[in-house]
Amino acid sequence: MKHVLRVVNALAAVVIVVALVVLLRATFTPAGEVPTIGGYGILRTLTGSMEPAIPVHSLVVVVQQTDPAELQVGDTITFEATEGALDGALNTHRIVQIDEGPAGPVFHTKGDANAVEDAQTVSADHVIGRVVFVSSGLGVIVSLLTNPLLFFPLIVVPLAVLLVLEIRKMVKSAREVAQAEEQAALAQAVEIIKRQREKQAVQQEAGEQPVDAACGSDDGPPAGEHGETDEVSESDSLEKK
Repeated sequence: MKHVLRVVNALAAVVIVVALVVLLRATFTPAGEVPTIGGYGILRTLTGSMEPAIPVHSLVVVVQQTDPAELQVGDTITFEATEGALDGALNTHRIVQIDEGPAGPVFHTKGDANAVEDAQTVSADHVIGRVVFVSSGLGVIVSLLTNPLLFFPLIVVPLAVLLVLEIRKMVKSAREVAQAEEQAALAQAVEIIKRQREKQAVQQEAGEQPVDAACGSDDGPPAGEHGETDEVSESDSLEKK
Protein backbone atom coordinates (compact mmCIF):
# COMPACT_ATOMS: atom_id res chain seq x y z
CA MET A 1 0.00 0.00 0.00
CA LYS A 2 2.84 2.39 0.80
CA HIS A 3 4.41 1.74 -2.60
CA VAL A 4 1.09 2.51 -4.33
CA LEU A 5 0.77 5.79 -2.45
CA ARG A 6 4.34 6.70 -3.36
CA VAL A 7 3.64 6.04 -7.04
CA VAL A 8 0.44 8.09 -6.90
CA ASN A 9 2.24 10.95 -5.18
CA ALA A 10 5.05 10.82 -7.73
CA LEU A 11 2.61 10.88 -10.67
CA ALA A 12 0.66 13.73 -9.09
CA ALA A 13 3.87 15.69 -8.60
CA VAL A 14 4.89 15.11 -12.23
CA VAL A 15 1.49 16.24 -13.52
CA ILE A 16 1.56 19.35 -11.34
CA VAL A 17 5.09 20.25 -12.37
CA VAL A 18 4.33 19.76 -16.08
CA ALA A 19 1.16 21.81 -15.81
CA LEU A 20 3.05 24.52 -13.97
CA VAL A 21 5.81 24.62 -16.59
CA VAL A 22 3.27 24.81 -19.42
CA LEU A 23 1.31 27.52 -17.63
CA LEU A 24 4.36 29.62 -16.87
CA ARG A 25 5.68 29.21 -20.42
CA ALA A 26 2.36 30.28 -21.87
CA THR A 27 2.03 33.16 -19.41
CA PHE A 28 5.46 34.68 -20.08
CA THR A 29 5.40 34.20 -23.87
CA PRO A 30 4.97 37.58 -25.61
CA ALA A 31 1.67 38.20 -27.37
CA GLY A 32 1.59 36.94 -30.94
CA GLU A 33 4.23 34.26 -30.33
CA VAL A 34 3.74 30.54 -29.81
CA PRO A 35 4.95 29.22 -26.43
CA THR A 36 7.42 26.41 -26.99
CA ILE A 37 8.94 23.68 -24.81
CA GLY A 38 11.71 21.52 -26.22
CA GLY A 39 11.03 22.68 -29.78
CA TYR A 40 7.28 21.98 -29.62
CA GLY A 41 4.72 24.75 -29.72
CA ILE A 42 1.79 24.50 -27.30
CA LEU A 43 -1.59 25.97 -28.16
CA ARG A 44 -5.18 25.66 -27.00
CA THR A 45 -8.13 25.73 -29.39
CA LEU A 46 -10.83 28.30 -28.66
CA THR A 47 -13.39 27.31 -31.28
CA GLY A 48 -14.96 24.10 -32.54
CA SER A 49 -14.08 24.51 -36.23
CA MET A 50 -12.04 21.29 -36.12
CA GLU A 51 -14.49 19.12 -34.20
CA PRO A 52 -14.70 16.21 -33.70
CA ALA A 53 -10.98 15.70 -34.43
CA ILE A 54 -10.02 18.62 -32.18
CA PRO A 55 -12.71 19.51 -29.62
CA VAL A 56 -12.95 23.07 -28.39
CA HIS A 57 -10.50 23.98 -25.58
CA SER A 58 -8.25 21.08 -26.51
CA LEU A 59 -4.52 21.26 -25.95
CA VAL A 60 -2.74 21.19 -29.31
CA VAL A 61 0.97 20.49 -29.69
CA VAL A 62 2.57 21.51 -32.99
CA VAL A 63 6.06 21.08 -34.37
CA GLN A 64 7.66 24.41 -35.14
CA GLN A 65 9.80 25.17 -38.18
CA THR A 66 8.15 22.43 -40.22
CA ASP A 67 9.46 22.26 -43.76
CA PRO A 68 6.44 23.28 -45.89
CA ALA A 69 7.63 20.93 -48.64
CA GLU A 70 7.00 17.98 -46.29
CA LEU A 71 3.36 18.89 -45.65
CA GLN A 72 0.69 16.83 -47.39
CA VAL A 73 -3.02 16.99 -47.99
CA GLY A 74 -4.78 15.80 -44.84
CA ASP A 75 -2.21 17.27 -42.42
CA THR A 76 -3.52 19.64 -39.79
CA ILE A 77 -1.43 22.79 -39.52
CA THR A 78 -1.33 25.88 -37.37
CA PHE A 79 -0.82 29.08 -39.33
CA GLU A 80 -1.15 32.83 -39.15
CA ALA A 81 -4.44 33.92 -40.63
CA THR A 82 -4.42 36.78 -43.11
CA GLU A 83 -8.13 37.39 -43.61
CA GLY A 84 -10.33 40.13 -42.18
CA ALA A 85 -10.73 40.27 -38.43
CA LEU A 86 -8.50 37.19 -38.00
CA ASP A 87 -5.51 38.88 -39.60
CA GLY A 88 -2.43 37.92 -37.57
CA ALA A 89 -4.30 35.45 -35.35
CA LEU A 90 -3.33 31.78 -35.13
CA ASN A 91 -5.63 29.27 -36.74
CA THR A 92 -5.56 25.46 -36.89
CA HIS A 93 -7.18 23.79 -39.90
CA ARG A 94 -6.64 20.85 -42.22
CA ILE A 95 -4.90 21.03 -45.59
CA VAL A 96 -7.34 20.12 -48.40
CA GLN A 97 -5.27 21.20 -51.40
CA ILE A 98 -1.69 22.25 -52.20
CA ASP A 99 -0.71 24.54 -55.06
CA GLU A 100 2.74 25.50 -56.20
CA GLY A 101 3.38 29.23 -56.04
CA PRO A 102 6.35 31.36 -57.02
CA ALA A 103 7.56 31.53 -53.40
CA GLY A 104 6.80 27.92 -52.52
CA PRO A 105 3.76 25.79 -51.81
CA VAL A 106 0.39 27.44 -51.16
CA PHE A 107 -2.07 25.60 -48.90
CA HIS A 108 -5.86 25.52 -49.06
CA THR A 109 -7.24 24.86 -45.58
CA LYS A 110 -10.60 24.02 -44.09
CA GLY A 111 -11.99 23.33 -40.67
CA ASP A 112 -13.46 19.83 -40.35
CA ALA A 113 -16.68 21.29 -38.94
CA ASN A 114 -16.89 24.07 -41.54
CA ALA A 115 -18.93 23.71 -44.69
CA VAL A 116 -16.52 25.59 -46.95
CA GLU A 117 -12.81 26.17 -47.31
CA ASP A 118 -11.08 29.15 -45.74
CA ALA A 119 -11.39 32.26 -47.90
CA GLN A 120 -7.64 32.92 -47.89
CA THR A 121 -4.92 30.47 -48.83
CA VAL A 122 -1.88 29.99 -46.59
CA SER A 123 1.58 30.70 -47.93
CA ALA A 124 4.59 28.73 -46.69
CA ASP A 125 5.98 31.62 -44.66
CA HIS A 126 2.77 31.83 -42.60
CA VAL A 127 2.85 28.17 -41.51
CA ILE A 128 3.72 27.72 -37.81
CA GLY A 129 3.86 23.95 -37.79
CA ARG A 130 2.10 20.63 -38.17
CA VAL A 131 -0.15 19.32 -35.40
CA VAL A 132 1.26 16.12 -33.88
CA PHE A 133 -0.68 15.77 -30.64
CA VAL A 134 -4.14 16.73 -29.37
CA SER A 135 -5.59 16.24 -25.88
CA SER A 136 -8.98 17.54 -24.81
CA GLY A 137 -8.34 16.50 -21.19
CA LEU A 138 -5.09 18.42 -20.89
CA GLY A 139 -6.79 21.35 -22.58
CA VAL A 140 -9.44 21.44 -19.87
CA ILE A 141 -6.77 21.24 -17.17
CA VAL A 142 -4.81 24.10 -18.71
CA SER A 143 -8.02 26.13 -19.01
CA LEU A 144 -8.71 25.62 -15.33
CA LEU A 145 -5.16 26.43 -14.32
CA THR A 146 -5.17 29.67 -16.26
CA ASN A 147 -7.93 30.85 -13.96
CA PRO A 148 -6.25 32.85 -11.15
CA LEU A 149 -8.91 31.70 -8.68
CA LEU A 150 -7.98 28.06 -9.33
CA PHE A 151 -4.24 28.47 -9.78
CA PHE A 152 -3.51 28.87 -6.06
CA PRO A 153 -5.58 25.95 -4.70
CA LEU A 154 -4.71 23.59 -7.57
CA ILE A 155 -1.01 24.37 -7.96
CA VAL A 156 0.43 26.30 -5.04
CA VAL A 157 -1.31 24.39 -2.24
CA PRO A 158 -0.53 20.86 -3.58
CA LEU A 159 3.09 21.82 -4.22
CA ALA A 160 3.37 23.27 -0.71
CA VAL A 161 1.86 20.09 0.79
CA LEU A 162 4.24 17.88 -1.19
CA LEU A 163 7.16 20.05 -0.14
CA VAL A 164 6.19 19.83 3.54
CA LEU A 165 5.75 16.05 3.31
CA GLU A 166 9.14 15.64 1.65
CA ILE A 167 10.79 17.82 4.30
CA ARG A 168 9.17 15.74 7.06
CA LYS A 169 10.41 12.55 5.40
CA MET A 170 13.92 13.97 5.14
CA VAL A 171 13.91 15.06 8.80
CA LYS A 172 12.60 11.66 9.90
CA SER A 173 15.21 9.85 7.85
CA ALA A 174 17.95 12.08 9.26
CA ARG A 175 16.80 11.34 12.81
CA GLU A 176 16.72 7.60 12.15
CA VAL A 177 20.22 7.72 10.70
CA ALA A 178 21.46 9.76 13.68
CA GLN A 179 19.89 7.31 16.14
CA ALA A 180 21.39 4.35 14.32
CA GLU A 181 24.82 6.00 14.37
CA GLU A 182 24.49 6.76 18.11
CA GLN A 183 23.49 3.17 18.87
CA ALA A 184 26.36 1.84 16.79
CA ALA A 185 28.82 4.18 18.52
CA LEU A 186 27.47 3.21 21.95
CA ALA A 187 27.73 -0.51 21.16
CA GLN A 188 31.28 0.00 19.93
CA ALA A 189 32.22 1.92 23.09
CA VAL A 190 30.73 -0.82 25.28
CA GLU A 191 32.65 -3.45 23.36
CA ILE A 192 35.90 -1.49 23.74
CA ILE A 193 35.37 -1.09 27.50
CA LYS A 194 34.57 -4.79 27.82
CA ARG A 195 37.75 -5.76 25.99
CA GLN A 196 39.82 -3.39 28.14
CA ARG A 197 38.43 -4.90 31.34
CA GLU A 198 39.08 -8.42 30.09
CA LYS A 199 42.63 -7.43 29.22
CA GLN A 200 43.16 -5.85 32.65
CA ALA A 201 41.80 -8.97 34.34
CA VAL A 202 44.21 -11.17 32.41
CA GLN A 203 47.14 -8.88 33.28
CA GLN A 204 46.22 -8.90 36.99
CA GLU A 205 46.02 -12.69 37.07
CA ALA A 206 49.38 -12.95 35.32
CA GLY A 207 50.96 -10.48 37.82
CA GLU A 208 49.63 -12.19 41.01
CA GLN A 209 51.43 -15.53 40.45
CA PRO A 210 55.07 -14.28 40.97
CA VAL A 211 53.94 -12.24 43.95
CA ASP A 212 52.55 -15.40 45.67
CA ALA A 213 55.81 -17.28 45.01
CA ALA A 214 57.87 -14.48 46.57
CA CYS A 215 55.65 -14.43 49.64
CA GLY A 216 56.07 -18.19 50.03
CA SER A 217 59.91 -17.80 50.12
CA ASP A 218 59.68 -15.30 52.97
CA ASP A 219 58.24 -17.94 55.35
CA GLY A 220 61.78 -19.06 56.23
CA PRO A 221 64.81 -20.85 54.81
CA PRO A 222 64.55 -24.37 53.55
CA ALA A 223 64.66 -27.19 55.97
CA GLY A 224 68.22 -28.11 55.05
CA GLU A 225 69.55 -24.65 55.68
CA HIS A 226 67.89 -24.58 59.13
CA GLY A 227 69.57 -27.86 60.07
CA GLU A 228 73.03 -26.71 59.00
CA THR A 229 72.69 -23.53 60.98
CA ASP A 230 71.61 -25.37 64.07
CA GLU A 231 74.54 -27.81 63.82
CA VAL A 232 77.06 -24.99 63.41
CA SER A 233 75.66 -23.24 66.43
CA GLU A 234 75.86 -26.41 68.54
CA SER A 235 79.47 -27.12 67.54
CA ASP A 236 80.46 -23.58 68.33
CA SER A 237 78.97 -23.96 71.76
CA LEU A 238 80.86 -27.18 72.49
CA GLU A 239 84.21 -25.66 71.44
CA LYS A 240 83.63 -22.71 73.70
CA LYS A 241 82.93 -25.03 76.60
